[in-house]
Amino acid sequence: MVRRRRPARAFGVQLVVALAWLVVLAASYLALMRATLDYSRLETGRTASDRDEIYLVMHMGLLATALVLGFIVGKWLNGMGTAYATLFATFLAVFMVVAQLGSYELACAGHNGLIRHWVC
Repeated sequence: MVRRRRPARAFGVQLVVALAWLVVLAASYLALMRATLDYSRLETGRTASDRDEIYLVMHMGLLATALVLGFIVGKWLNGMGTAYATLFATFLAVFMVVAQLGSYELACAGHNGLIRHWVC
């Protein structure tokens, strides 16, 4: 039995849809980090263990969401779900690192508390 492949969506559609979902993932990460900003302030009575647990669940949950979302979007666009899952998860992981490093550098320059409270 031979399975016929669905024709892939147009390149422009693939590009716009992928970029839109990448922007949504990045904005979701920044919004979640901003929402959990109080947990990074240890002087408010929270422990480092609580903060680390929240950050672990949040980061792993977003990466898992990126994998699932990328697979679904890739299958819908052109049948290459694994490729899009890898793209989305890799983009989000790199974005997370860059956002954290940028936040630290800005905190040490006097702009603390953008997405996380740092001690320089």
